[in-house]
Amino acid sequence: MKPGARLQAAITLLDKVLVARAPADHVVTNYFRHCRYMGVKDRRVISEIVYQVLRRYEELSWYLQAASATKPDTARLLVLLYSHKIQNLSLAQIKDLCSKEGPNNQFNPDPLTSDEYKLLQEAGHLGEEKMPLSTRLNVPSWALLRLQTQFGEQLVNGVKALNQPAPFDLRVNTLKATRKEILDHLKNEGFEATSTPWSPIGIRLGERRPLSGHDLWKQGKIEVQDEGSQLISLLVDAKPGMTILDFCAGAGGKTLAMAALMQNKGHIVATDVSGWRLNRSRERLRRAGVHNVEFRNLEEDKNLKWLKRQTGRFDSVLIDVPCSGSGTWRRNPDLKRRFIEQDLQQLIIKQQEILSHATALVKDGGRLIYVTCSLFAEENDFQVQKFLNTHPDFHLIPIPKIWSSVLEIPCPVTTDTLHLMPHLHFVDGFFMGILGRRETSAN
Repeated sequence: MKPGARLQAAITLLDKVLVARAPADHVVTNYFRHCRYMGVKDRRVISEIVYQVLRRYEELSWYLQAASATKPDTARLLVLLYSHKIQNLSLAQIKDLCSKEGPNNQFNPDPLTSDEYKLLQEAGHLGEEKMPLSTRLNVPSWALLRLQTQFGEQLVNGVKALNQPAPFDLRVNTLKATRKEILDHLKNEGFEATSTPWSPIGIRLGERRPLSGHDLWKQGKIEVQDEGSQLISLLVDAKPGMTILDFCAGAGGKTLAMAALMQNKGHIVATDVSGWRLNRSRERLRRAGVHNVEFRNLEEDKNLKWLKRQTGRFDSVLIDVPCSGSGTWRRNPDLKRRFIEQDLQQLIIKQQEILSHATALVKDGGRLIYVTCSLFAEENDFQVQKFLNTHPDFHLIPIPKIWSSVLEIPCPVTTDTLHLMPHLHFVDGFFMGILGRRETSAN
């Protein structure tokens, strides 16, 4: 594709993302599925433009509105201003890209109008002097104070890391291969591949690559999984013979990792309220050669009959609760625009309900493991402390204690709970609190 055609494709795709209710990655995947004429490089360039605009949406939108009396933050203007102000293309270059004159230029964007040219010119001359800090950092204003609580003096560095592209990590399925075997295989094929610094079962690729057609993926030897998520799975400390409940299993990433750690011995129950997510999980587990997992769709258990029969059954209950997803803004930048403060308040209540349902399922001496991919204290330490205040039969197990028994490298935190940070650990933002149920005197 010619540069102008790529630019128009980015405008078309961004427009679909901005009006869709679905996450951006779903919209992008569906768009490219229907554009089979596009090559790998075309898709990479187009998606990079879209995601960069989403990462810098607050900033770009402010420039456009400051240069106009109206609210002109359309997909077209956002992409064109990104090209001009961020990619440093001159207005003359943009004008050429938007020309349909000449051979094979019919797929270029429509020519710039005089109003558009003037708007881009004025926006291009604007500086950051009058821009609010939240806009400059490209985060919603309601989230800025919460991030200040988390990052403190590292606020700018922390938020800047959230606006960078996420690395592309793989998890090796140890039921079928070792990390060294997979690393050697990938390097022999020309991949830029290195061991992840924290996870002993992770590999980091130098760039994002489509892997669904690769033999290693089809054979179930690798899965795409952020290193932070791998660490969470490892710290569950799943061992062969244990009985574990993955309460909010989703598409099964952590279920897969735990099953491999258990060497297919013992029993995992994966539950979720989303049937299609569980179906996707079934496909992944079959490919990985996992056969110690049972699935339960909790949407079909509206009266909680099944859950009530599981009282005191599990050695560990993992609850990776629905959350704001602020720790994943690097790979899901559209969440900053779609998720609002009222959503956070509703989720906090939902998290407490899930904690309440999960509590009785943990056996004496067992563990309740609370996880979010959030950076907001209300969803993390506040929830754990509130739970401990009302459940004296549980106590907080320090993360460094679990870390030292599971991983050979030093623990990156000294606090009792785990906070993984993109700017410090180069992973998605995760929180983890491990709550141990006290043994009763009868035992």
